[in-house]
Amino acid sequence: MNPKTVTYEQLLGIFGCLALALVAHLGALPGWVLMTVAAAGGIRLLLARRGRAAPSRGVRLAVAALAIVLLFLQFRTFNGLSAGTALLALMAGLKLLETDTQRDIYVITLIIYFVSMAALLEGNSFWLLAYLIGVCWLTTATLLRLTGTQPIANWRHSLRYSGRILSQALPLALVFWLFFPRFAGPLWHMPDDGHSAASGLSDSMSPGDIDQLALSDEVAFRVRFASAAPPPQELYWRGPVMHDFDGRTWRHGYPTSLAAPPLRTEGPAYRYTVSLEPHQHNWIFTLDWPSHSDLPGGMLTGDYTLVQRDPVSRAMDVDATSYTRTQSSAPLSEPSRKRDTRLPANRNPRSLQLAHTLRASHPDDMDYLRAVLAMFTQQPFYYTLTPPKLAGNPVDEFIFDTQRGFCGHYASAFATLMRAAGIPAHVVTGYQGGTFNRFADYWIMRQSDAHAWDEVWIGGRGWIRIDPTSAIAPERVERDLSDSVSADEPLTSRWQRRTPWLSDARLRLDALGQIWRERILFFDQDSQQKLLEWLNIPEPDGQKLVMVLAAALALVLCWLTWAVRREIDPSRKEPLIRAYSRLCAKLAAAGMPRQPHEGAEDYAARIAQRRPDLGPAVTALCRHYSSLRYAAAAARIGVGQFDAAVRSFRPRINSKPKA
Repeated sequence: MNPKTVTYEQLLGIFGCLALALVAHLGALPGWVLMTVAAAGGIRLLLARRGRAAPSRGVRLAVAALAIVLLFLQFRTFNGLSAGTALLALMAGLKLLETDTQRDIYVITLIIYFVSMAALLEGNSFWLLAYLIGVCWLTTATLLRLTGTQPIANWRHSLRYSGRILSQALPLALVFWLFFPRFAGPLWHMPDDGHSAASGLSDSMSPGDIDQLALSDEVAFRVRFASAAPPPQELYWRGPVMHDFDGRTWRHGYPTSLAAPPLRTEGPAYRYTVSLEPHQHNWIFTLDWPSHSDLPGGMLTGDYTLVQRDPVSRAMDVDATSYTRTQSSAPLSEPSRKRDTRLPANRNPRSLQLAHTLRASHPDDMDYLRAVLAMFTQQPFYYTLTPPKLAGNPVDEFIFDTQRGFCGHYASAFATLMRAAGIPAHVVTGYQGGTFNRFADYWIMRQSDAHAWDEVWIGGRGWIRIDPTSAIAPERVERDLSDSVSADEPLTSRWQRRTPWLSDARLRLDALGQIWRERILFFDQDSQQKLLEWLNIPEPDGQKLVMVLAAALALVLCWLTWAVRREIDPSRKEPLIRAYSRLCAKLAAAGMPRQPHEGAEDYAARIAQRRPDLGPAVTALCRHYSSLRYAAAAARIGVGQFDAAVRSFRPRINSKPKA
């Protein structure tokens, strides 16, 4: 057989590496692309197992042409991250179908490295990087088994050697990461091509929407306070505000043209950093009520929502300042009053009649507000994640029939009753509470912390926050296997209390991920500037950064040169050779160096002739060496025993050799 012809085992190994690399793209690549790669690999493995060659050239060309056409029809281009990654995967699969020689496997190996790099451009998770490092490690070990001039004993040796190669490349990668000149923004980001989406709050809310988020453990954002955090009952994180109501669904309405009423702040100012996860909207979650942020191009809308021009398509950090207690003595503008008192005609008539009845006996706005909250407290309203479905007039059915709901039901009903009484009100959606990570001193807001509450306008006080869900007593929380929360406790908190040890491990892992985000993903020009200052480089600039890069590269390359020369030194390559070299060095010190042409047993014979006192010991050691290195059968002792025998061998130098 041609030594360059691939075997079934080699094909199986490289196909396994390709499959592991494509696992990182399961959510991004089209299913038919993955199926094509799997079919191509399976067919080629089946043929190799039966000792047959690859399919004919005509068959391969036909399959390749059909796959390329389908790819173009789906993406309409071969450019971009998604289309390019799909093209790389198809190339690897089609190349595997025609693989006959080791050269073909080298090409597939190179594609595997590129496919792994593409996964890093799609996602920036620390765990994704760790997984892909493992894939590259295994791929390198597989490649070593194909290119070695001597057969490698087992996978353990291959993995150990490939790990040493990758570890030697680590200092070089670290130098480039720290000192290669950066752009203004984070380097680890590719533009979104529109094929990805993130879960979270939307710009509309119907009763029952947020209860789906309450079952999700996905992280929405994290918050680190500059000093003390507010009390837990004041941790309301403001998102989209719902103004337009059609009787069933509340919608955002984008009221950016209306000026926000001036606020008189009370209490301490809280400064914090919000670490946002990507989502498909342009709002930034901030603590009620935001007063300042460092968001470039950011603005506060008329309802105090912090927004930017484009959607939050990548992870980002925003520094902001908020006050949890405010007042406003200025009157509400007429456009705002009309917008936040508007109700649809002929919808929820029983609720409107209830509001008129309560209003007649409570003409004062605050008295009326308290009366509505008292209704939720005194009547048998229940809090549940699995409320009954509501039909045409959901507010009527919730208040008078089912009386079971989630925060969205209570916020919608309360705002409707306020508007029906002529009191401006709107629904605010966002997040409430959170989980404090005591191992890294920051708060984690998950989708399970999603919440809805209300804001009502009271003359002389301004907008005040009302959370009608908190009026539900804990004993009126319905629980079952999938719905074990209280009115003021999200799923995540309940789960963490039940499994504290698992919760601690989870928080530690999250802290590690946050370090990865802050120190690696957001390492930019400012970070490099701080690094140069930490190195005590006076007046650091771009020119000095390049000089530091050149100096660091020179040091690393010198170390790599020394390491490689040390690696290829035969005396250091094998434990057996090192032990034999130690034996020869001891005999040379005793006045009997080995000649370059002498084999081990010839050398032992000469030693026995000149030094009879050393003859038996040296002869036994040299025979053991020859047996370990050259004999086909297993030697009587192992390499470790031989090395121990050499270390214990002590030739006497003062003996007088024979002439």
